Amino acid sequence: MLLKTFPAKEWKHKIKRLLFALVFFLPLLLSHNAFALSDKVIKIGVASMITPVSAVKYYQDIIDYIGEQIKQPVQMVNRRTYDEMDALLEKGEVKIAFICSAPYVKNRKQFGIEILVAPTVDGNPVYRSYIIVHNDSPMKTFPELKGKGFAFTDPGSNTGKLYPTYLLKGMGFAPERFFKRLLYSYSHNKSVEMVAKKIVDGAAVESIVYDHMLKIGSPYAKQTRIIKRSPPYGIPPVVVTRDIDPVLRKKVKDVLLAMHKTAKGKAILDAMMIGGFIEVPDANYDSIREMERAIVDSAIAAGKTKDKKIVYFGVIPRDNPRIMYEKYQPLLDYLATKTPYKYELVLKKNYEETVNALGAGEMDVALLGPLTYLEAHAKYGAVSILKSKGVDDTTSYRSVIITKKNSPVKTLTELKGKSVAFASSKSTSGNLMPRYLLANARIHLSDLSDYANFDYHDSVVKAVLKGRYTAGAVRDSVAKKYRKLGLDVIAESEPIPTGPLVAGPGTPYAVIENIKKALLMLDPRETEGHAVLKRLDEDFKNGFTEATDRDYGGVRSKINAVPQTCGMGCHPKIKL
Repeated sequence: MLLKTFPAKEWKHKIKRLLFALVFFLPLLLSHNAFALSDKVIKIGVASMITPVSAVKYYQDIIDYIGEQIKQPVQMVNRRTYDEMDALLEKGEVKIAFICSAPYVKNRKQFGIEILVAPTVDGNPVYRSYIIVHNDSPMKTFPELKGKGFAFTDPGSNTGKLYPTYLLKGMGFAPERFFKRLLYSYSHNKSVEMVAKKIVDGAAVESIVYDHMLKIGSPYAKQTRIIKRSPPYGIPPVVVTRDIDPVLRKKVKDVLLAMHKTAKGKAILDAMMIGGFIEVPDANYDSIREMERAIVDSAIAAGKTKDKKIVYFGVIPRDNPRIMYEKYQPLLDYLATKTPYKYELVLKKNYEETVNALGAGEMDVALLGPLTYLEAHAKYGAVSILKSKGVDDTTSYRSVIITKKNSPVKTLTELKGKSVAFASSKSTSGNLMPRYLLANARIHLSDLSDYANFDYHDSVVKAVLKGRYTAGAVRDSVAKKYRKLGLDVIAESEPIPTGPLVAGPGTPYAVIENIKKALLMLDPRETEGHAVLKRLDEDFKNGFTEATDRDYGGVRSKINAVPQTCGMGCHPKIKL
């Protein structure tokens, strides 16, 4: 290969041109790259109940402030429970978050989360747990709450769960054996409200929230008093993941450390009752680690001597009791082999009794429909854990309107002046959604010649097949089951999220996690999973997936809007 040679002067000329090009274009390339980085949205998580009702507003203010200072777009990612935020951090979906102290300790151990900064209150990066009761209560000490109703905040909360559990451990009790009734409020200010309204006799709340409520004159806080204060603990920190961009980490840290020095930053901090942010060592949280170790050691020792706990498992009554037992007993037998508990199936006469039993602690967990879940959540603070994947893995199903195959009625509009059979009044697919379908066809109950609500979907089908009613409303899987007997589907709803497995307000966190883990392991492609799932309703044949309250927002909006959209005055004015 021949190389072309150039005179020395020509080489110098070419090198000068190359250097000129680098000097001219390199800044443009670098600035373009910097622009691309600054255009990336930074997600900042919030799951720290460090302020009361206005938490989201205050955190939005502080997050917007961070964005303004670092000159990058930011987005608040708010989650109701600590577990949900922990999952986002572990997956790297958020790199920065405001979290509680106990979750920090857990996450530090599990996947190496790191403290960025921590807030100060009255000049110190500490806070306390308060045990509170109503002003009218005769109780003056924590042991007097034995046999009473009590509210924790979140299963992962330091001040709202860990500290009172640690106190009980020293007294030789587990919470479930000490209190008559346990609830989770998932909000410190909500716990205060529950004590004020005498829904519970006592609660464990965070000092910062409680003190703030007193300062702003909260009527709920004024009706309560403190009977015990914890030692000081390391305050809920701002944390970052290990793999966060170091440049971004430094920018955000510098902004927070200097926040109290700007007028706007100080105004936001004052509203949150925070003096500012400082650097703190991990050792500030060692006392929380000691509490956790003591509780775990106690639980291990207790587990070696006690009989298996019985978990009461409820299911809304879509079928008669005999069929329900045949379907769901294999699932309970499976859970008994995969978790350290025994299980008993609890069946109530109707949907309403099932919801009330969950709230009263007669059931630990229950498989509910969307509407019954929303009611249990609103009335008792029940929490959705899992939901079924559905027939086709879409985690949804539909409500359908059925007629006999030879019926002259082929459309919804033709049902005016005819009779319709509905399922339970608390059924999403058997009552709520079909009522929407009829309303959209300009048909209200007063336009029907007759209508009735049946306890079971199967009963609706039988009433239609016998000619007692022109049409009926059932879930699509029920219509599919009986279609060969001579049914037609004349209308169907939009997709409805499958009903969740729900935990009652007093269900221990360990029970929830054990059940959740076991059910997520069920795989219809494996022999064991297939044997269990095939016995259940059609929607469960593909197994379970995680569920959150947000999954049921659409159904909640519909039921809350019914009294306004109906216009006939026939619906109760309820709010879920």
